Amino acid sequence: MRKFLPVLLILFLVVGCATTSRTPIHKIVGSSTVRTKVVLLDSGNVDKAYQKVAVREFEAKLLKQPVSYTIRSTIGGQKVDLVLITRKEVQVLRSSSPQELIAVGKESDVNTLIVLEPLKVEYSEGSAKRGEEFCVVRRAYVVIRAKVYETNRGSLIFGGVYDGKAEARQCSKGIQRTDKLPNRDSLVVRAVKKAAEKFAGDFWSAL
Repeated sequence: MRKFLPVLLILFLVVGCATTSRTPIHKIVGSSTVRTKVVLLDSGNVDKAYQKVAVREFEAKLLKQPVSYTIRSTIGGQKVDLVLITRKEVQVLRSSSPQELIAVGKESDVNTLIVLEPLKVEYSEGSAKRGEEFCVVRRAYVVIRAKVYETNRGSLIFGGVYDGKAEARQCSKGIQRTDKLPNRDSLVVRAVKKAAEKFAGDFWSAL
C-alpha cells in the first residue's frame, strides 16, 4: 500500500488544485447537497430532437461520479452530495433571465440550474479510393454552451462552450460499402456524449 501513497497524494493535490481556482458550488449555494436539473435554452440553429438528446446525454454523464471526486471527497475533503432531478419531458426555458431561473428553481426545488444551449450540429460524409479499396468516412461535430446558475438570485456560477467529435470509417474492395457505418443520428449522439463528458468533468470538479 505504501508504494501507492505518493501516487494518491499527487492525484489528490492535482485534483485539489483544479477545484480551488473558483469558489466551490456547495459554498456558493450554502449547502452540502447540490440539487440541480438540466434545462434547455432553445436554439433555433439546431434541430429540436438533437437539443433534447443533448439534455439526456448531459444528464447521463452527470450521474456517473468520477473516481477523482470520490478520492477528493474521502481523503480529507468535505463530502458533497449531488442530487440530479430528471423528468420525462425536457424543460425548455424562454430565457435565462434571473427572474425565470429563480422561478424554475423554486418550482423544481433545486439550488442550481444547468442551462444548455446547443449551438451547432454538423455532419459530413466523404469517400476516397485508396489502392483497391474504397473508403467512406462519416463525421459529426457538435458545439454546446452550458452554464451553471444558482437559483437564489439567478446569478451565473460558471459556464463554457463544449464540443465533441465523432468519426467512423469503412473501407472495402471494389465497391463503396456503408453497411457497418453508424447513421447520422448515432454519430451525432456519440459527439454529444463527448461534449457532455467534458462538461461533467468540470461540474464535478467544481462541486
